[in-house]
Amino acid sequence: MGSSRYWNDTHHVARVNAEEELEVKGGLRVIKKAEIDLNGVAKTLLVTLIARAHDFRTPRPILGDPYAQHILDRLDFDVTKMTMAPNQMASIAVRTSNFDRWTSDFLQHNPDTTVLHLACGLDSRMDRVNWGDNTRWMDIDLPEVIELRRKVQPTSLPGRDYSLLGIDVLDEYWMHELSTDGPVLVVMEGLLCYLPEDDVKRLLQRLCQTFRRGELLFECINSMTLQALNGTKPIQPVSGIGAEFHSYVDDPKTLELLHPGLKLMESIRLAEAPGVEMLPLGFRALMYLRSWIPGVRDAARFLRFQFGEIGEVANE
Repeated sequence: MGSSRYWNDTHHVARVNAEEELEVKGGLRVIKKAEIDLNGVAKTLLVTLIARAHDFRTPRPILGDPYAQHILDRLDFDVTKMTMAPNQMASIAVRTSNFDRWTSDFLQHNPDTTVLHLACGLDSRMDRVNWGDNTRWMDIDLPEVIELRRKVQPTSLPGRDYSLLGIDVLDEYWMHELSTDGPVLVVMEGLLCYLPEDDVKRLLQRLCQTFRRGELLFECINSMTLQALNGTKPIQPVSGIGAEFHSYVDDPKTLELLHPGLKLMESIRLAEAPGVEMLPLGFRALMYLRSWIPGVRDAARFLRFQFGEIGEVANE
């Protein structure tokens, strides 16, 4: 049985229609909370979901995701065990808001885009971002993640070309089943850092070889950060579930060597990213200091690459 919830703003109306289960409590039929059957990296989707919900509850939200808390309330797990420090959650909000901004900008100039949202988790980007009737949007993640997502988030959006795909993105065949000659936007927030370096390279190469043109959005950490996160300064909820970081990028320009048509268009340091000005004063001051320290200032970066027929995408 499905239920509906609407959020209205000047841009669009978003509908939540999930495959809900009911149970009886105290003589009343209520929506049964979805159980979590995830392990390792897949389970980190809870960490980022909590961060988005926390941001929305703050006096000055950076991202302002009105859906995260609703989804969180539908899940059956101990939130306290998966909650990061406030500063870490604020960093997630900054990152996600920048990926939303890039996504919106691309779709504004390329309305006939296919959006491949890899490692979508329980993110509501398809609701936060304004996209039109000519856009095809696919939320893609591991089968067990998509199974959970179907229980707590939309399985369809009326009037929109929206779908879910449960696969391992490292499978080399799934891309060839997606036929399109138009631009493709690949959003990979919170994915590549968890993959081994060789897998990252192969994935980026396959995307560039399979699709004619488009953009790739993802973040990277440097070698110093990788060592710290897996050693002396772990993110407790992440390390607590056995998830490790496996790849780093010290110089994003070197990724252009993976494919002749791959070009770095924008690189934003976390410490200097739009949205940092919304952080609490103490954390904002810390970020400012970090921006002056070599190595530390490049700890995390948001990257926007263009691939294929350079120049066509931005001019359409």
